[in-house]
Amino acid sequence: MAAPEVPGTTVPRPIDLVTRNVVEIVAEPATIWPFLLDTDSWKQGAKPVRESGEPDSVGEIRVARQVVDGVEYTLTIETVVLEPPTRKVVKLLTGSSGDPGWAAWQLVPLGASTLVSYDVYSRHDAGGTGMTADDYLAAQRNRFDAELAELKRLAEAEVPVR
Repeated sequence: MAAPEVPGTTVPRPIDLVTRNVVEIVAEPATIWPFLLDTDSWKQGAKPVRESGEPDSVGEIRVARQVVDGVEYTLTIETVVLEPPTRKVVKLLTGSSGDPGWAAWQLVPLGASTLVSYDVYSRHDAGGTGMTADDYLAAQRNRFDAELAELKRLAEAEVPVR
């Protein structure tokens, strides 16, 4: 649980990020699945690089590094569950005392479309952003919505026109 926010202050350190974002994509899960294995084309932020493990397999470890205002942030992502083409879960290590976090994608077929849910729990040091905790959380939810919108655009472009 994040520390209580004091009015007029910036984000406490660390902050719990708990989100659930959902999008319906007019495509089969098998069409969407490759985009979950390689998120570089639709996820924002630093792009993770494979450091160990077999690509697209349980145990694969990818690391993203990003420098913001002279501070390097590192996110280690370990694939812990793969159930093609319906479920992927990764463990997230941010360096926070609250590690590990996780992110999970679930694909539920709905006939001609697929419901894609993206759930995240992680703990981040968001200090220095100048945002309140509520603003920080809203910004992350908006980012995840934008990412899923891009995933939708890309996946639906792969579906042949009938």
